[in-house]
Amino acid sequence: MALLRELNDRGVVRAAALYVAIAWGGTEILVFLIEALQGEQASGPVRKYLAILFIAGFPVAMYLAWTRDLGLRARRVVAAGAMAAVLVAALIWLTPNSPMTTGDSAPQFANVDPKSIAVLPFVNMSGDEDNTYFSHGMSEELLNVLTRVPGLKVSSRTSSFYFAGRDVSLRDIAAQLAVRHILEGSVRKSGNNVRITAQLIDAKTDTHLWSETYDRKVLDTFAVQGEIAAEIVDELQLNLISPIRSARPTENEEAFDKYLRGWHFMRVGWGRDELLSARKYFSEATELDPEFAQAHALLSMTETSLGNFRHLAPKDVFPTAQESALTALALDDTSPEAHIAMGWLALSYQFDWKKAEAEFRRAIELAPGNFIGYNGLSFALQTGGQLDEALTASKRVFELDPMMIWSRNGQAEVYLKQHEYDAGLEQALVMLEMQPDDPLMHAWVGSLYVAKGMHAKALEYGRRAERLGAGDPTIELMLAGQHAQLGNESKARKLLAQALARRDSKFVSPGTVAIVYTHLGEHDVAIDWLYVAVDEFDSFIFNLNYPDFDALRSEPRFIELCDQLRMPCAETWGEQ
Repeated sequence: MALLRELNDRGVVRAAALYVAIAWGGTEILVFLIEALQGEQASGPVRKYLAILFIAGFPVAMYLAWTRDLGLRARRVVAAGAMAAVLVAALIWLTPNSPMTTGDSAPQFANVDPKSIAVLPFVNMSGDEDNTYFSHGMSEELLNVLTRVPGLKVSSRTSSFYFAGRDVSLRDIAAQLAVRHILEGSVRKSGNNVRITAQLIDAKTDTHLWSETYDRKVLDTFAVQGEIAAEIVDELQLNLISPIRSARPTENEEAFDKYLRGWHFMRVGWGRDELLSARKYFSEATELDPEFAQAHALLSMTETSLGNFRHLAPKDVFPTAQESALTALALDDTSPEAHIAMGWLALSYQFDWKKAEAEFRRAIELAPGNFIGYNGLSFALQTGGQLDEALTASKRVFELDPMMIWSRNGQAEVYLKQHEYDAGLEQALVMLEMQPDDPLMHAWVGSLYVAKGMHAKALEYGRRAERLGAGDPTIELMLAGQHAQLGNESKARKLLAQALARRDSKFVSPGTVAIVYTHLGEHDVAIDWLYVAVDEFDSFIFNLNYPDFDALRSEPRFIELCDQLRMPCAETWGEQ
């Protein structure tokens, strides 16, 4: 009590109250001005640095108040000090590239390309959840326009859409995607009318560079995409060789709607149901507008995926996929998606690795920021035996789309074929974290542990895969191959028999059957199944350079098969 009386007598209590009042009031006024001018996120660093200034200054202010001989002057000095701190903070905030404007995460942008951007999924403001496909489709289409801009690094859709609905700051999103700028916006659709808002943000400085609102008809949104892209090019001071295209890909509004719905299901995932829904909507779009090149290209890619992921028999879908791709190219030979569709058909259906490589390279020329072209190129190069170049292409996929599972899959595939099992396992484990309930991921991790000789770990992941993938012949065959390698022949043959018994009702990969027989030591039977794989266009056939086939490389019939396919997968390839 005596101390409190002494503090009160010396004016310390009044000085403390005065200091806190001015500090709090000054901070709120300054923060209010910043948020009004630059948005809520820009005020965070200022509030933080002001807090540091005031905390550091408080002991000094209280010491001055305690000093008897200063009296009233001390309280005036305290007030002046608090006001000075606010003014200093304001001056620092107004200084370009100051710590307050760049924030603590500024070092994260030190090596980030200033000509880089991520397009976040536009928010559906229509009041109808069913219209989310439309707002996200607008983001997707705008992103596709930007991937064609030379010199602009564009984070892919998968990575950008990963943050949809997550409580992550724009600066953190940009840092994780290694981009300097963020484009965000919203879409409000009512009948044939659409309101689109968009704003460009410099994530390093938390500043809004540009914003605009567009009120248009649905089919006029293509022109809006071109206008937004042009604004971004202007803000980032990019040099364009040719103007940005914003032509309508279709004049049929219903066809465009079906196209966006198809894209929605392709974004959801690569499962059987999702791909079948995507195929349905792309097919309907082409029926409504037979001149819709983009819809033909996506229809082809969807059908090829249904075959390559073994959801449907490749023989049943590849012919129509090829027809759709050729139609897309005939309608628009500058469509990157049309060339990507042809690339995958050259790889999966025609077994023409050089043509596949050329098609993917053409897609990259047309859209240098589109990761899908690099992803396809990596697999074409792997099949052609150019593993170092394939790894470079896969790493480029990762740069463009770090959040997409397939950006790691390409690298893991190359490492596996190079017998770099530790590097492959590192990528596979991250993929498993991204899809923890995927039995294929568990089975693949188990295979890598088998290759490393870590049998207990392999069995652990194998059991999980068997539980999660019960009834899936692909999982059964992968596990059969693992048990054959581990010497568990009876278990291997049991799983093999289960898978083969499903051939009447499901597509069972002949290439994976060949792996099981290879590990069981029945090489002739294994090669018989590889010829079946060729006849049935099993996607496994362009992976004959897997280590699983090492035991076959000197077999005459395997050498003959590799020569027939013009694939460097045998020991004596090229000597014939």
